[in-house]
Amino acid sequence: MEYKKFEILLKSEVVNKIEKVTLYKNISDELFNEGSEHFSVEDFIVGCVYHYIKTIESNKNMSGLNNLGKPYKLRNRFKEIIKEKKISQKELAEKTQINAGNISQILNNNNQPSLDYFLRIWIALDYPRLDWCLYREE
Repeated sequence: MEYKKFEILLKSEVVNKIEKVTLYKNISDELFNEGSEHFSVEDFIVGCVYHYIKTIESNKNMSGLNNLGKPYKLRNRFKEIIKEKKISQKELAEKTQINAGNISQILNNNNQPSLDYFLRIWIALDYPRLDWCLYREE
């Protein structure tokens, strides 16, 4: 992968806010996410740019919104996300206080979760991008 270097000028109050957010994220991760990497101000800025680009790219296809009214089933990628995060279905059930059988049905896309269950799972998985974790299947 090829990289290019850019120099940017930011107001000092913006840099101060970025430093505070980065510090907060690092402290939060240290307390609650053992073994996570520390983020620098540069990591934060690169992440913001990447996120913004992905948001723009996904607006036209976000979760199949361009297919509203068509009989496509709404699906989720929660199973892939828990594998990436190395979380078991049992741990997710405990964290969300959702019955393990219901978790299994949702993760296998056999049942669509209620809004309450969806939000519990989404929050427990650290808010994955909606345009990635939800999709419509033809």
